[in-house]
Amino acid sequence: MNIKNITYLVAAVAFACCVQSCEKELESYSHQESYLNFRFQKSNGDDMLNSELASSNSVVNTPVQYNFKTHGTIQQDTIWLQAKYIGFVTDYDREYTLEQIEVSGADNAVPGVDYVAFDNPEAQRVMVVKAGESNFLVPVILLRSSGLQKKDAILKVRFKENKNFKNGFSNMQTRIISFTDRLTKPAVWDEYNLDLLFGSYGDVKFQLMLDWSGLSWSDEFISEMYTTDKAYFDYLSALFKKRLAQENAERQSRGEDVWREADGTAISFSPALPPRP
Repeated sequence: MNIKNITYLVAAVAFACCVQSCEKELESYSHQESYLNFRFQKSNGDDMLNSELASSNSVVNTPVQYNFKTHGTIQQDTIWLQAKYIGFVTDYDREYTLEQIEVSGADNAVPGVDYVAFDNPEAQRVMVVKAGESNFLVPVILLRSSGLQKKDAILKVRFKENKNFKNGFSNMQTRIISFTDRLTKPAVWDEYNLDLLFGSYGDVKFQLMLDWSGLSWSDEFISEMYTTDKAYFDYLSALFKKRLAQENAERQSRGEDVWREADGTAISFSPALPPRP
């Protein structure tokens, strides 16, 4: 047998071993467990890797924020957290479970009072990964308790292993929700420089914006309108200025003071320019 034939024979044996090895790996992989992870996304929509999250703890610990005050009179609402699992998709639904993790020094949400407890049938019936899904949404049902008028409740959730799923990457196991029912400055107010449209933020002013417009003014609403229809914000700014002038005139005609913040500052919707460096 010449050298050329020996080379072909060795290559063929190596290929056969590789195929056999791959078949064994595939057979083993087909029986692996499924692992749950929350999804953390970059600004471009791509998922962050576990290694990236390990070096960016601030991302994992940044809470999803919700304010009942900017959502009308509803008494409960659902936060949807993005998640995914590692493993083969199935042709049948599978239940998963969540658990609360206490955060030291925080006003931790009380199950059954501030949110629907995860062992409640109402919550359990919607904690399901549908057949054929690998990416899914995790519902957390928040309740408008009276205590939220005086506090920001913190709810840290974690996947809990069950017969269907095991825990995945350590940095993708928890999410934090912060929610309240009192006036607070929207998290995206500064991000979109709303001082230039509506003047400096104030709680009384913000309540007037809610009352006069009948709109949500949640972070989601502000982000959507600013990016898709900023001209509408320009219209609202002019509307608020006109309404403020009318109401101040009516108040003064009754011998009342103009609208002011709690510290006595007169409310104005004129643009607040940033200080010069």
